[in-house]
Amino acid sequence: MKSSFLGKRLNDPGFWEEIWKEANKQTLSSRRRPQVAALAFWNAQASKLARWLAEEHTKKRVDYITNWLEQQKVFHPEMEVLDIGAGAGAFTISIARQVKKVVALEPASAVMAVLREKITAAGLSNIDFLEKEWEKIDPQEDQLIKRFDLVFASLVPAIKDPEAISKMIACSRQWCFLCDFAGWRFTPARNDLWRTFFGEDMPPPGNNIIYPLLYLYFSGYCPSFTVWKEEREEELTPEEAISGLKYFFHNYLEVTSEVTETITRYVTERASGGVFRDKYQARRGLLLWKTVPE
Repeated sequence: MKSSFLGKRLNDPGFWEEIWKEANKQTLSSRRRPQVAALAFWNAQASKLARWLAEEHTKKRVDYITNWLEQQKVFHPEMEVLDIGAGAGAFTISIARQVKKVVALEPASAVMAVLREKITAAGLSNIDFLEKEWEKIDPQEDQLIKRFDLVFASLVPAIKDPEAISKMIACSRQWCFLCDFAGWRFTPARNDLWRTFFGEDMPPPGNNIIYPLLYLYFSGYCPSFTVWKEEREEELTPEEAISGLKYFFHNYLEVTSEVTETITRYVTERASGGVFRDKYQARRGLLLWKTVPE
């Protein structure tokens, strides 16, 4: 009897919705201080996002994801795409070169300014802009119902629950795509300092691709899914490293003089020849599904 009950629960998308929402309470995002606004964080990251656009790790990620979507036979010249959380435009620009139109949704005004600048520099005229938070989008009121052939989201914190997935589906007439973390992310400096400040390992990233995968699967969709590992090494001046770490931890604790001193000592002790090196490792999951039965 107990086994039969469990089997029924496992096949119920509502069960995975509950699990997903409960898991969100144990993530890094859940530890963010309420007085630190998310948009303020991303506006402060605008120059970094602009710099990342030209870096090799960004190009590799864009190539990997777009190649995978091409293998799934997603793109065609007449399609219209919604890019949620477009950032500085890495995917927006790449996709716009293959399709009829892209609508780039980006709520952070400073990031949107970078995005517009990059689009102009790329000489593209088939991109429209929507400066609004995904959480505040109403597909009906914003006239987005079934407007797009592909609704695309890569590492978007707002895609964090079934409601966000349902809105993606509502806006799509054919495909939805989501890229997110697949279980873990490792950055030595952040992890070491987190243990120093909080006496525990750093929690997992905000979202885990396994939850939307299971939710969609048991909701009757037939998603395509793959995982890959992303690795890179960053080389920063000590000043850049200290500034970046202070801003990161500002989201989770008050950056007092003692916190600043700890971060400065950590970076200074590990810098060599005026360069601080930090590694970044993460698993990414790619999830693609059709929003209509085949």
